[in-house]
Amino acid sequence: MRKIEREPNGAGIFRPGQDLVVAGTVGKNGVKAALSAKEKEISARFPEWFVKRIREQADKKSELTPEMLNACGAGEWEEISEGGILAALWIISGAYEQGISFELRKIPVAQETIEICELFDLNPYRLSSGECLLMAVENGGDAVKILSEAGIPSAVIGKVEKGIARKMVGIGTTGFLERPAPDEIRKLTDAASGKE
Repeated sequence: MRKIEREPNGAGIFRPGQDLVVAGTVGKNGVKAALSAKEKEISARFPEWFVKRIREQADKKSELTPEMLNACGAGEWEEISEGGILAALWIISGAYEQGISFELRKIPVAQETIEICELFDLNPYRLSSGECLLMAVENGGDAVKILSEAGIPSAVIGKVEKGIARKMVGIGTTGFLERPAPDEIRKLTDAASGKE
């Protein structure tokens, strides 16, 4: 594993035994971009009430304040931006040269995001998320409780591990996290601008 240079967030604590928690739902920025680039196709596929719900979900703000991160015991965090949750996992583990293990099915994804991803053949785990963080905490259950009480969807998705392996558990499979790919939304935005 090659060290990834980045400035620490919080106390800069990322060590084996910590829980990995996702605060927020992944893919929101990707859904916003899809609504902007492919609104006609989305409106043709889904009823008006569902398109409205997709838009509301994408625009919904979560209040992840520094005080809340401290209350959760976040020793370190990574914003889930370009390349989605899979890129965030790669970056944070590489910055500390620590292994991780996580389960894809535990990552919070809104149903609206899943519907948009299925329509355009996008991977929700490789979409920019906006207002969504990956945190390393000592007690994931406590962090999820604090976040839930604040109305922020969250889940413990894995652990920081000894070594350098980045293990990914899927449905019936275990593999290793690959180097980050470009954000999936580029499939739509590049096509719309003629850059294919």
